[in-house]
Amino acid sequence: MAHVIHDFTYDGTLEGLLSVYLKCIAMKVRPLDIRPDFMVRGKPFEERYMYVRTNLQLADRLYRYMGQCASAELQQMITDCFLTSLPRMELDLYELVARGIRFGASVTEDYEDETMHRIQMAIRDLYRESQTIAGDIGFKKESGVAVTMLNPRNCVLPLIRNRILNDPRYDDILAYDKRHYLILMRNGSEDDILDIRRLPVPAVRDVHDIYETFWPYVTGDRDMRCQRITGVRGRGADGLSPLWHIA
Repeated sequence: MAHVIHDFTYDGTLEGLLSVYLKCIAMKVRPLDIRPDFMVRGKPFEERYMYVRTNLQLADRLYRYMGQCASAELQQMITDCFLTSLPRMELDLYELVARGIRFGASVTEDYEDETMHRIQMAIRDLYRESQTIAGDIGFKKESGVAVTMLNPRNCVLPLIRNRILNDPRYDDILAYDKRHYLILMRNGSEDDILDIRRLPVPAVRDVHDIYETFWPYVTGDRDMRCQRITGVRGRGADGLSPLWHIA
């Protein structure tokens, strides 16, 4: 009997994770473990994982289907859960999606189920932390650029992005989340969230290091961005914004 793989790895984006769920549905298997590929690559246990390529079109269809068969609230729970620090986020989110497909909008009101309760508590923590950080965030000027470093438990930059960018006190902005390897930048009329977790990011100690390390990446042309930090091209080096509600 052929061995059926129940462990999966993906590119670390929400679209990639939804692609894993679609693969599980197609294979008729329940995932035992799902991890971003950068957490698996080069490890002794790498061979037991199946890498699932991201299919943006199918992932978008699944996401839209969740809104049609369930509710916009369930869609929001999916994107919010993906930003939380849940230890088993990928597997808990799989349960949310699978139950959404099966039961529809009622899953968002299931307060007795342990998995749903865990997700709801994690999302509350996500929003509490985002409000706290947005209220306490402090910038320091480096050559006219407002720079700060964050270390949040949850991935809060997508939630506080507009609040930071709409602050009239700052023009050019560079906010670095060192835990999740994300940069929120504004350079003139251009602003974006940059995912740099695939790059060999050097240690930065203060806002001066952040400015010296990342501002050339933000302001350089697309070819030079890759060269100045890594010397290579690849996903994560082009200023990608992988989440729908970040774009």
